[in-house]
Amino acid sequence: MVDNMKVKLQIWDTAGQERFRSVTHAYYRDAQALLLLYDITSKSSFDNIRAWLTEIHEYAQRDVVIMLLGNKGDMACNRVIKRDEGEKLAREYSVPFMETSAKTGVNVDLAFIAVAKELKHRAVHGQQPNESKFQIHEYIESQKETSGCCS
Repeated sequence: MVDNMKVKLQIWDTAGQERFRSVTHAYYRDAQALLLLYDITSKSSFDNIRAWLTEIHEYAQRDVVIMLLGNKGDMACNRVIKRDEGEKLAREYSVPFMETSAKTGVNVDLAFIAVAKELKHRAVHGQQPNESKFQIHEYIESQKETSGCCS
């Protein structure tokens, strides 16, 4: 339930695996939202994000909701990618950003709720020019948690 309205999300997790590469192009076309995750303890994981964003801009709908997530926030003491590097990349592509932890759950619900709120807002209000827009960036900043180092 998002603001007293039922929102259904169908989630496909490809884990960035190469064997899903050809399939993902087909899913981009119909996707309304894409959450891109990188591992904060892996430089190659972070470096792959630009390639994913390039493909998304090539194959996805122009107005697809994109969010960048730095995962494994519970392993911050093994961090290779600084938070500000993720924030900088997100600003470059004008997408919301936060760090998450699938292990502890930090910001996981928030990521899905923020996307669901954005999609619900679009469904209810459409792309009317005078309609107030849901501010996904501001919503995330007001709600997100920060994770401590290796607790």
